[in-house]
Amino acid sequence: MPGTITPIGVGTAMFYNRLASAGAPLFEQLADPGDTNPPIVFEPPAALAGGAQPALWIVATGGALWGGCIVFVSTDGDTYAPVGPVYAGARQGILTAPLPAAADPDTSDTLSVDLTMSRGQLISGTQADADGLVTLCYCDGELIAYETATLTAQYQYGLNYLRRGAYGTVIAGHAAGAPFARFGPSDPSVLKYPYPASFVGRTLYLKLPAFNLFGQALQSLADVAAVAVALTGAGIASAPNNPVIADLAAGVSPEDWGLVSDPVIAAADFAPLSLAAGLDIDLGTPL
Repeated sequence: MPGTITPIGVGTAMFYNRLASAGAPLFEQLADPGDTNPPIVFEPPAALAGGAQPALWIVATGGALWGGCIVFVSTDGDTYAPVGPVYAGARQGILTAPLPAAADPDTSDTLSVDLTMSRGQLISGTQADADGLVTLCYCDGELIAYETATLTAQYQYGLNYLRRGAYGTVIAGHAAGAPFARFGPSDPSVLKYPYPASFVGRTLYLKLPAFNLFGQALQSLADVAAVAVALTGAGIASAPNNPVIADLAAGVSPEDWGLVSDPVIAAADFAPLSLAAGLDIDLGTPL
């Protein structure tokens, strides 16, 4: 009322009836997140990762209450240190049918996948997206991009117009049950762990204790099984060891390759090349 003086700090909130629930499930903030699914761990090729330093890329997912995990690494299997988190959102699954080896682009085969373990969803792209490797996927060691994703059942898809052997990976046949993941070079649900070059040839041990959707209830390391990974250094770019190749890489011109009657002075491994269809490598006109 006008003129009424109320002492500071005295008063009560107006009473309202509690709003009824809209039916959304309520989760206990300390709910058990469940174990992390067996992760996909691979060393990206130099053409994808840059090749300056070897690295492991880790895709991890979990069940309905899984909010993510902390990746711990060890070089001896006893002492572990955290290297970073993986958050929910990755699309991980398995193949539901064999995928044969085929020439790139593969316009006749279907890559059939089941993403139930991650409750993942896939969307189609354009042919340009596939050719540009925008829809990049990991398939049992081979990197593949696709154009069309057709929903065949809940969390199951058929992928068509496949760009095979992306970034120089080996085109191979893959059995039903092989691991699959949809990811991108800037995907926040993929942990990229660069490791020292001195680790090449050693075995690294990973543990992925999970936390729930509220970031709580982190599992104990003692309750999580270790994943052993043999480090190959596959992502390190090879420096040319041939003076002719080194000059070509540096743009030195002209080049003197000697007489055709001379023996070959050296050899060079160009490594697998990934070229768009219709592109050629031109070494010039013979003299």
